[in-house]
Amino acid sequence: MAAPTVLDVMRGLQGRLSTIPGLRVSSIAPDQITPPQAIIGVPPIESYHATMRRGRATYEPTVYVLVSAALDRIGQEKLAGYADPTGPESLITAIYGDRTLGGIAEDCIVRSFRPLGVEEVGQIGYYGGAWELTVITAGS
Repeated sequence: MAAPTVLDVMRGLQGRLSTIPGLRVSSIAPDQITPPQAIIGVPPIESYHATMRRGRATYEPTVYVLVSAALDRIGQEKLAGYADPTGPESLITAIYGDRTLGGIAEDCIVRSFRPLGVEEVGQIGYYGGAWELTVITAGS
């Protein structure tokens, strides 16, 4: 398996999250947020040498989801559905439906979720959450 690019990893995640009904997904930060919106951040790379001779690469992307804050209860309930460990809106269920992200990764692990509270984007408030992932791929 050839080493995927950072953008390949982001697009692989985009493909998995696009299986969640009603969730808009972007592998880049969009100019405008249309909730519910998932945004896949460019991952930090802690080490280009996960194994000797760069045989493995490890990426640690964060997926942000923003939902409407216009109606508190509805926005928070929507965010809770995305955070659930199972179910049709669960991010972990969508990602674990194909942990290879369409064949570009050896594995994808959803490590954690943390609520962000109300986030402001363009002077509009949204409830948000962040999922921390680990993606293991072939190195170069």
